[in-house]
Amino acid sequence: MTYQIQALTWRGGMPYQQDAVLVNTKIYQHKGVISTLDECDDFCVAVADGVAVSPKSDITSRTLLRLVRQMYGEQGSLDFDSLQHRLNDTLAGKAGFDGSSSTLVCAYTDNDGVMIKHLGDSRAYLYRDGWHGLTQDHSFINELKAQNLAEDGDHASCYGALTGYFCVDGLGDESAVAMVSHQNIKLQAGECLLLCSDGFSDVLEGNFLPITKDLPLKEWLNDSIKQLKRSGAKAWLDNVSLIVVRCMA
Repeated sequence: MTYQIQALTWRGGMPYQQDAVLVNTKIYQHKGVISTLDECDDFCVAVADGVAVSPKSDITSRTLLRLVRQMYGEQGSLDFDSLQHRLNDTLAGKAGFDGSSSTLVCAYTDNDGVMIKHLGDSRAYLYRDGWHGLTQDHSFINELKAQNLAEDGDHASCYGALTGYFCVDGLGDESAVAMVSHQNIKLQAGECLLLCSDGFSDVLEGNFLPITKDLPLKEWLNDSIKQLKRSGAKAWLDNVSLIVVRCMA
């Protein structure tokens, strides 16, 4: 299989960029940039979203992607338990990082398929005759729903709290990483995979623009940001990161 890949990261209305994206060997963390178009037979892509209420989360999200890049280069696969160990080894001894957290959604070629793994509320979607969600957020509200203790219309500030994420912890607590979800999919020619941070999915609620097989990925990314801006005042928009992977043949 051959794949086209292009990514976008945008600060939105926030003062800092806490998202970071990985496209094969390149990491982007910027107030607004679209990556160059990649064409490849094998790939590893990821979106990390630093948790805003935690300290130095912009550095943690970028560091996490450096560790993803390193591990994939070594093993051709990703193990989230090992990533958590490496994150602690890298940052736990540095001042001010205790409790710093990040989500992660990643996808990489795995034999003749694509492996998707995620932790937190950064998501993966599949474009196959329309957009379809592939992941469920690791959040308090979703845990309540699984136990029939909450409904879709329920709202409370605590409900959005994450229950799964990477966290710098000097004591080595890895309980939040245990929730990692994974699945293997096969992309057919013309189909697309989207990885995104919650700054995109929360605002548009899955109502994304169609992405036809002949539409340039850069055009879709630009049009999607325009769609996002039309949805509300820029000052209220969160950091946004998108990676699109299109199967060519």
